[in-house]
Amino acid sequence: MERGLTNISSATTTTLVDFDSDTQVSKINISNNSGSNAVIVSLFKHDGTTSNDAYLIKFVTIPVGASLVLDDNVNVDTSILSLKITTEGTSPDVSVMIE
Repeated sequence: MERGLTNISSATTTTLVDFDSDTQVSKINISNNSGSNAVIVSLFKHDGTTSNDAYLIKFVTIPVGASLVLDDNVNVDTSILSLKITTEGTSPDVSVMIE
């Protein structure tokens, strides 16, 4: 897998950037690669406890073949936080690129 590229093909929660990874995050592109199903995504900063999750986006529907680009105030302090995504829907097929 290329650094900064994650492919997700199920309804799940995936760690995109782990804490202590020394990865800079300034832009995130989330693409729905499905030819027939919308996908619902939530993107959040995680400190190890679910009570403190800080959502950048929550329950956003991405239509078939569309992408969502986040490039404003998307900084994550990876020394103390991880960045996770939750995908929901029928047979999600998502690519996430982090720059």
